[in-house]
Amino acid sequence: MNKIFIACPISKYIEENRFISDNLRAFIEELYQICQKYASEVFITLRREEYDKKIMTDIHTMLDFEEMKTTDLVVAIPEDSKEVAVELGWASYMKKHILLLLDCNDRYTPLITGLKDITDTEIIWYNGKLSKDILSCVDSKIQDKSKE
Repeated sequence: MNKIFIACPISKYIEENRFISDNLRAFIEELYQICQKYASEVFITLRREEYDKKIMTDIHTMLDFEEMKTTDLVVAIPEDSKEVAVELGWASYMKKHILLLLDCNDRYTPLITGLKDITDTEIIWYNGKLSKDILSCVDSKIQDKSKE
């Protein structure tokens, strides 16, 4: 596998140019490390922008779209993020493999849960908190995908 794109919420976790969720940041960093085991390149906007210390508002969309074009697998934590929804739209149109992490306590539009009808999509459901168990499951799914 050449490249994994991690799509996760950003805007709602930014206050005064600071990423405010230490738990999400720690989870994302561990997820990033797992992805590095299976792909020669892992892209995540948060790292490129140093968790919003280097915000790239004027060219952000174009750069992310270009990254998506060369991606093999998208690992997405959509929550209620419109940013992630757009990225999932790109990924589904480009027929990328998608691994969705969805909280069973949230409601998702059928446009998210129905992505499996458009492209190769797997859903990992979690209960309220992104945990080490979810990371283990992600690791296993990516490992399986990398063997294909």
